Amino acid sequence: MRCSRFVKGARIIAGLVSVMLLGILAVPANASPADDSHWSYDVTREVTLTGTVSAVLTQPASGMILGSHLLLTTPSGTIDASLGRWGLEGKGAVSVVAGEQVEVTGVTTTFNNKEVFIVRTVKVNGKTYTVRNQHGIDVSPQTRERAAQKGETL
Repeated sequence: MRCSRFVKGARIIAGLVSVMLLGILAVPANASPADDSHWSYDVTREVTLTGTVSAVLTQPASGMILGSHLLLTTPSGTIDASLGRWGLEGKGAVSVVAGEQVEVTGVTTTFNNKEVFIVRTVKVNGKTYTVRNQHGIDVSPQTRERAAQKGETL
């Protein structure tokens, strides 16, 4: 009796594992989310924009990418410029206030059906700040500090 219970249990487990494997194999390897909440950074699409800072947001407003943002007024309209998680934090952070003229380099993408400019570098008052690396990954305050200690530029 014990042996038959074991066999039945093993068959059920084998069936469940088979169904899970078929489910995994049925999803294409390059499947992407249905919404546009995922973005990627392509350094070959980088552009440089110049504008006046109309607002500095240390926390994102509802529907924005996490992290700090600059709202820039340009000849073509207002731009949401994302500085990432540490853009305004720590040693070597971007130092900017509303009303200043800035030059930002990055890539425009769509997030939550809204255009956002993913900033890699910010130039203000003759100083350039790197907030993301060439892959679009946020540069932490610790990374900026280590680079400064070594005399490197990011």
